[in-house]
Amino acid sequence: MSRKEQTTESLIRRMAEEPPILKHEWNRFLILAPIFVIVIFLYLITFHPFTNRWIHIPSLLPDFLWISCVSFYSFWVLSKLRFPEESFSKSVRFPLIFASFWILYSVCIFGWDSILEEKIQTHIGKCWIVLSILNPLFAGYGILILRTGKPGNPILAAAILSIFSLAFANFFLKFFCIDQSSFHILFSHVCTSLTLFLFSFFTFKNILKW
Repeated sequence: MSRKEQTTESLIRRMAEEPPILKHEWNRFLILAPIFVIVIFLYLITFHPFTNRWIHIPSLLPDFLWISCVSFYSFWVLSKLRFPEESFSKSVRFPLIFASFWILYSVCIFGWDSILEEKIQTHIGKCWIVLSILNPLFAGYGILILRTGKPGNPILAAAILSIFSLAFANFFLKFFCIDQSSFHILFSHVCTSLTLFLFSFFTFKNILKW
């Protein structure tokens, strides 16, 4: 192996071993601080008689616990995503798998309720508007995290970023949405998220070309 090839290989290994957040003297807890502050704030105002009409503490079921896991795991992946992605290949695709399970779970629950219940609630509501507003906010937040790592695979980075933004959008939506019926979750939350994912993915795929 030539000296140039050895230098290149050494550089790639060093980039794979250095977490981008640590490299730029960032801290994961510091990056997550705004999210924790918002969660604590929402939690506290649920006890106020004026605001608790619109904001409530989400129940873990049917899907808030799963959404929480996808949200924070996708953040962890996003914070470590960097060139070369192959050094991280065993874990990097899990957010996509977890999100797919959420979609499948929602479809199955709706199908089960359709069989057992004589009348299905058909409330759509305005949750799709909330998701459409929150998604770009968290997408911008995710892009700031991604830029510390300079991932070399824009397709993979775009997919993880889209999952990250939509997972946290759904996470915070649960503090405002009180309708936990399978119809509402599937058609207002899941279908909207799937549409936004496709739009975000093809948009970010072009943006994330450093």
